[in-house]
Amino acid sequence: MAGKPLQQDRMNNNEMSRRQFVEATGATAVVGSTGGVASAATRRERVEGDAVEALDGSATNQSVEPSVSSLGGRLIVGEGGYQTIAGAWAAADDGDVVFVHSSYDAQTAGEEFPIVLDYEEKEVTLTGGHRSGSVIDAGDTDENVIEVLGRGQNDYRNSPAVENLKIVGGNVGLRIRAAPYSSYKDLVFWQTNSDGVAVEGYTDDDGAYKGSFGITFRNVVSWNCGGHGFRLDTDARPHSTSFFGCHAAFNHGYGVMLRGFSSRFYGGTIQNNGSYGVDARNGSGQLLSGVYFEGNGTREPSPIDVYATGTAAGLTIDTCYFQGNFARGFDNGLEREYAAIALDGTLNTTVENCTYRNYDSSFILAESTTDLDLHRPSHCALDSTVFFEGLSDERTRSNGAIQERDLRATEGAYSGDVGIHDGAGDWPWGLCLWNGTDWVSVMDGQTL
Repeated sequence: MAGKPLQQDRMNNNEMSRRQFVEATGATAVVGSTGGVASAATRRERVEGDAVEALDGSATNQSVEPSVSSLGGRLIVGEGGYQTIAGAWAAADDGDVVFVHSSYDAQTAGEEFPIVLDYEEKEVTLTGGHRSGSVIDAGDTDENVIEVLGRGQNDYRNSPAVENLKIVGGNVGLRIRAAPYSSYKDLVFWQTNSDGVAVEGYTDDDGAYKGSFGITFRNVVSWNCGGHGFRLDTDARPHSTSFFGCHAAFNHGYGVMLRGFSSRFYGGTIQNNGSYGVDARNGSGQLLSGVYFEGNGTREPSPIDVYATGTAAGLTIDTCYFQGNFARGFDNGLEREYAAIALDGTLNTTVENCTYRNYDSSFILAESTTDLDLHRPSHCALDSTVFFEGLSDERTRSNGAIQERDLRATEGAYSGDVGIHDGAGDWPWGLCLWNGTDWVSVMDGQTL
């Protein structure tokens, strides 16, 4: 090309020439004899090579059309592009995006399920244009729809990503294994035969265990699924799993099966699930914050919104709205839930700043708990629902102070602990301080 002037691209009605389009998008595809589409990087190199040959006269200048199947590293699945998501995934390179267009029809395309996104092979994002318009309809298949398999602790930087899709039918909508710090956002799971989302443990062929921790879900909806809305298995070690603005509604099982240390659910809606709205256990420091709860336990004789066991130490529930009314007829035939929160042997649970109404038994139902802090003044009751019912609880508190009881039968948790004596044994009613050995009445300075 040295010494030869470059030919000027001609413009027709202010439209780009093919050459300018290729340079602007880097997306021209070279179709081989087998009809395959080259990778984005290879396409760019080959197109530029063809152009040079044409300009220096060493070869015939051939017209090469840009392919809709791949624009700038985005592999389109649908009309004019790849027929199947699996096919696009197989053709993708690291950094590419597999884009599911609204014209994609899994049934017509002959998509085989499950669609396995193996991040041990490549780092690619699977996305649609809009979570209502880009649909993967698995119909009545018994197979899972999407399965994500990551590298586990072998590579924390490899973060699987799936977004902007609606998944319909199939067994489990999204199965996640060995995918720490992965991200899922703007997804809808509708009428799957089993769970909407399942995070499971994984052991590779060499016997190495790989967990799934630090996962983030944003604006993900599990709706009317045949199992749980979101299932975190304990053996997946789903510590530090975060849900932001997610919704679980009308699922047959739990809305959320919360597991792992410091897993948390911020905002969103948990409504009309067949069993508990949230089942919390096998993890410490879990959090439910700013969540809307309504009418869970539609298949249960004693429906409850949140159930937690002693394996969920340090659970915090704050700034949530609890509505116990069933606004329509459900399998249990009831009009209201039994309780909003049921705590079974929990340790150091905190419940504060919540609003509640329409429960037959009580807002909080506790048995054999230790150091439950009710923060009673912070709550807002919208009707006559009983606030608290407890049985065999130890050191039930409000704002840190042990609630009224015979303190002579209770030891403080630490020196300086505060409690309210009920006046039993002729000792004065009122505040007492624990000195490490005994309770000392603030009223008269005497030891109980």
